[in-house]
Amino acid sequence: MEQWQRDRLDHLERAGYIPILRELARSHTCPFYWYDDSRPLGDAILHNGTATMVNTGTATLAVSANHVYAQYLEDKDRLPHLKCQFGGVTIEPERYVASANTALDIVTFEFPSVLVAGTGVTIHNPRVWPPDKLQQSELVIFGGYPGHRRTERDGALDTDFVTFISRVTQSSDDHISVYLDLTNSHWPQGETVGERPDLGGASGGPVFRFRTEPIEMLEFAGVIYESSQEFELVYARHATHISQRGVITC
Repeated sequence: MEQWQRDRLDHLERAGYIPILRELARSHTCPFYWYDDSRPLGDAILHNGTATMVNTGTATLAVSANHVYAQYLEDKDRLPHLKCQFGGVTIEPERYVASANTALDIVTFEFPSVLVAGTGVTIHNPRVWPPDKLQQSELVIFGGYPGHRRTERDGALDTDFVTFISRVTQSSDDHISVYLDLTNSHWPQGETVGERPDLGGASGGPVFRFRTEPIEMLEFAGVIYESSQEFELVYARHATHISQRGVITC
């Protein structure tokens, strides 16, 4: 991203426009985490990821990264009394899996409407489904709930929704990558990110493209599945891999 573009984004941040976009992106997401309440506070939450609620026109789906779900299953196998949360509701996610794909690292869940309401998430309603594939140089906003910012209070997760705005660095048939440009990135509170921050927990988080027609809007178009601290890259799968019923195809 050119310096003039970063300056423009800084201006929009100060003007209050980007905080509104950040809150809109956050409103469609929730932390996906699990805990053992027999453990002491501060050590009860085992892991967390991010989920995004999307209405495809046929189904309302919670979309996340499959490796997050696989870790939950592994932990629950060891700790059968483990409790799992999607936002504000306790869920047994294995009961609601629509599709899980190890190769693409995407999982979809179809929850009853009462559970969706309990998550506290505002469902994202894209114009059409599936969305167009993200292309190189498209401007996107993306993020999640990194473990770096995670704290506990009475077994609940208290964490920031962290976002970045950048352009797609590379796009292929099955994934995109985005360079984070950490030197010029900030946490929501305005603190500098610092070198090689831990973004674990952002897996499953959304990538939204900016649409300007017919009006300015955000469109869910990708699912984060990996980040590289060494190379300052985030990798995401195209949402085109998810059918209207939530089935994941390569």
